Amino acid sequence: MIPVSVCIITKNEAAHLENCLAALQPFPFEVVVVDTGSSDHSKDVARQFTDKVFDYTWTDDFSAARNYAASCASHNIIFPIDTDEIITSLDWDALQSMLASHPKSVGYIRRLDYFEVNSEIRHYDVMIERIYDRRYYHYERPIHEVILPLSNTAHTSYETSITIDHIGYLGGQEALQSKAERNLALLKAEVDKAPDDPYPYFQIGQSYMLMRNHQQACEYFKEALLRNPPPAESYTRVLVNNYGNALIDTDRPEDAIKLLSYYEYYDNNIDYLCMIGLSYMLLGQPLRALPEFVKALTAPTRDSNDPRVPSYYIGYIYEYYGKNDIARTHYQNCGDYAPAIEALARLEAK
Repeated sequence: MIPVSVCIITKNEAAHLENCLAALQPFPFEVVVVDTGSSDHSKDVARQFTDKVFDYTWTDDFSAARNYAASCASHNIIFPIDTDEIITSLDWDALQSMLASHPKSVGYIRRLDYFEVNSEIRHYDVMIERIYDRRYYHYERPIHEVILPLSNTAHTSYETSITIDHIGYLGGQEALQSKAERNLALLKAEVDKAPDDPYPYFQIGQSYMLMRNHQQACEYFKEALLRNPPPAESYTRVLVNNYGNALIDTDRPEDAIKLLSYYEYYDNNIDYLCMIGLSYMLLGQPLRALPEFVKALTAPTRDSNDPRVPSYYIGYIYEYYGKNDIARTHYQNCGDYAPAIEALARLEAK
């Protein structure tokens, strides 16, 4: 068996921590908890589940705290988990197989980011890098930290079958505002230190997206792209997709379609193809949108888009042209996707 250490950094989140740790119990992980200055009973909760509980003096640097937690582990394979995350699906044997097959790569997990809109709970479905060997990788950047190689070794990755629920964005707009404002202070300090680095601008844009301020998000996403982030970086793809969607949300599809300049890099990504397709639709060009959604049906990668979205929009375009039988088939392919269910009801009423 390849041993794995789960590493958690926490502060004043005793209730969340207990749920997080309880979800780990069915699996043979070593669990490391690093407390960064709690005044509640977080450490007492941690000691109910593990004897590897450590203190760390907070320095406004998430990467430093994560790397310290990894240094406290007994094993080289590190699986960082946040206090407000709960494992919902993990096949131990499958994970072992992937670790054996990818000894110097970073493992992606699927995370469902839950949030509240008008009293309705929704979620984003995102793939994030999480499992790594500390001999080859570590964390960098003080906030919105990223896993990077320790040397010139190629940064390769693989996808695991692990799924976690992330509940940290629940609590309504006020809670989101508070969390985003905390992050913004750290990120703007990073911009002051490295004004030519596109990454902090990207993350500031992300914070404004979290606050539902898409106008401000667009401004910082634009600044990030002006600094020419490498297209091969995974965050650049997310940046392009989120910028396009923010432009669409602020009624600027004519600007979103300009992101076609990234087509050669991201035409294998569902999110990107759907963003381009939706831009064409809003520009009154459904026949140019259709092939983008068709291509998205079999695109091999995605970040946050529901994989049923392409089928829905294909159905929508066929309905627009009066091809209701074809539209119905595509809507039915969406299963319980709410917009498709509404569309099917609309077709039945015709």
